[in-house]
Amino acid sequence: LYTWLQHTDVDVPHFEGDDWNLVKGAFMTIDRPYGPVLDFLHHRIGSSHVAHHINHTIPHYHAKEATEAIAAAYPELYLYDPTPVATATWRVGSKCIAVYKRGNEWVFTDKPMPAQIPAASA
Repeated sequence: LYTWLQHTDVDVPHFEGDDWNLVKGAFMTIDRPYGPVLDFLHHRIGSSHVAHHINHTIPHYHAKEATEAIAAAYPELYLYDPTPVATATWRVGSKCIAVYKRGNEWVFTDKPMPAQIPAASA
């Protein structure tokens, strides 16, 4: 569940080939609030996952501090979704069932035949 919710959402694109780079790859993950119990038990990996992608050597006991610094320094790139986990799980499960290419990125859709989505409505 963690891995799925960290890397999948309706507004998290994926890139390929020359359209991908390390910075895009690091920032195209999403932090979510998992609550104090899960954060404690799993060392905040769900609520500090962007920091983990930017530098996987950050120890878990500095993850919150690193996440706050990243969010402040890169507000246009940092992704955080405050949606409760149960609601986010339902949204991702029902809205991210296929991908289609929009411009230079791959995006999720809930349409069964994404190749038929007109470019103007995407």
